[in-house]
Amino acid sequence: MQIGLVLGTRPISPLEFWIGVDEGRVIELDQVVYAVTDLGDKEVKFYGIIQEVQKFLEGPSMVYEDRLFREGACPANVAYVAKVSVTRVEPEFFVPPQPGDPVYLAEGEELERALYYDQMKVRIPAGLTRNGQIVYLNYHFLNGVEGAHVSISGMSGVATKTSYALFLLYSVLKKGSDIRKHGIIFNVKGKDLLWIDKRNKNLSPEDEDALRKMGFEPEPFSDVRFYVPPHKNDPYKPDCERYDDRVTPFYWSMLDFAENGLIRFMFAEEEEGKSQVPYVVEKIATQLHIRAQRSKSLGVLTDSYGREIDSLQKLEELLKEAIEESEKGNKDIYREWFGDSSLQTARAFLRRFSRASMHIGRFVRGTVSSPIDWESSKVSVIDISGLHHIAQMFVVGAVLKRLFEEKESRSTPEPKVFVVLDELNKYAPRDGWSPIKDVILDIAERGRSLGVILIGAQQTASEIEKRVLANSAIKVVGRLDSSEVLSKEYEFLMGNFRQRALLLKKGSMILHQPDIPTPLMVRFPKPPWATRREEVKEEISVPEEFGNF
Repeated sequence: MQIGLVLGTRPISPLEFWIGVDEGRVIELDQVVYAVTDLGDKEVKFYGIIQEVQKFLEGPSMVYEDRLFREGACPANVAYVAKVSVTRVEPEFFVPPQPGDPVYLAEGEELERALYYDQMKVRIPAGLTRNGQIVYLNYHFLNGVEGAHVSISGMSGVATKTSYALFLLYSVLKKGSDIRKHGIIFNVKGKDLLWIDKRNKNLSPEDEDALRKMGFEPEPFSDVRFYVPPHKNDPYKPDCERYDDRVTPFYWSMLDFAENGLIRFMFAEEEEGKSQVPYVVEKIATQLHIRAQRSKSLGVLTDSYGREIDSLQKLEELLKEAIEESEKGNKDIYREWFGDSSLQTARAFLRRFSRASMHIGRFVRGTVSSPIDWESSKVSVIDISGLHHIAQMFVVGAVLKRLFEEKESRSTPEPKVFVVLDELNKYAPRDGWSPIKDVILDIAERGRSLGVILIGAQQTASEIEKRVLANSAIKVVGRLDSSEVLSKEYEFLMGNFRQRALLLKKGSMILHQPDIPTPLMVRFPKPPWATRREEVKEEISVPEEFGNF
């Protein structure tokens, strides 16, 4: 379909040109077009995306003449022009197109060439354009073959970051080329993600059609297991609004806590180098690991005197006892736990440990563990939404550390594990240090080779550790705050995309991937899975044994 001609009244370059739109045609932003120029011995096609559309009157030069034109008293023509940002030139002969060259709407094979879809060995749907064309993502830049990781930014409650992260995971699981792949989702807000295996009864026919157009049947996630905090009164009962055989409470024994050094995730020291507390944490973590190795055959954690350490409270009592003995002049037990640190530092550690124990105590106790087994199901949802931020940090750190260590111990990156983590600002901030930040950086920098892929979401990319963003091959933006959009982290938003990021509605995102030199505007349908209990299509039954919880 020819839509216009290359304008000669505006400067023409191999990378940018203007077109005059034919009468009766309608052109809008983000449409994909191509111009054809004849160089005599060869024909060159310039593919591009509409970046700007303008209309103005040719002839009148004063404001009142515009009024006269509308009244039919002044001759004038309506100029309808559009600016094209070139994405590809085939063959690569970089000369400007000629004024008057025909411009066509790119469809079918021409659209695939314009957006490099023809060069993607494996591609998965990433959404739709506003005129209904499928937008594809180069899967090799997501699963670690050529690149890895996704960064999604946007305002809370408006940008639909979590929804798009889940949509990408859904596309990965349905269309990704890896034979074995799993998803781990941290549910950090509300209880929205505890129903993703149930049909959404509010899904509209339009959304169903959009899903089918991308090659999906409008079905919820399948093979899902939900890991939730244990109830405060009973560690073997789930503390959530859903009770069935897919819901499992998670917790760690004191032996696992000690052996895996999980005490590190009870602390988020912001001033590394200015405080000796991190030194004490490492010293005690080492001692706990040694004791765990010695008492592993017994199935319980014991101290050097054979006393059982069956809870964080008991550990706190032993550490407090060591400090008290040191004050009396007996330094042996103190040095064993705290090394050469001062009593002041030891007390500072104990205060923070005591505070953290209040929030983490129900996850670490006794001799029985119920860890997250991500290989037992296709998707694992870990609910941390109702927890204090210290407990959230602990759970995320403990889970990701174990995942990374398990993957390191294998000789192959299979199966691939895609981790969806919202509020990344909290776990990998630009400033400060914490053990969990080290784990996130490990995933960002080495996860590609181990088959651990991060799909991270945050309100402000400007507050995220630079190395995490630098290692994210795919960048996605929802609606942004006016001050945030000026940050250099969004330099990939070329042309008018920064301005448009301020106006995005729910369900619309700006996608940037290495294959395509310009960002793309995409929209995605409402999910076929329920996002809250009220949306669940089938009747929910509660087992009698959980009735009191």
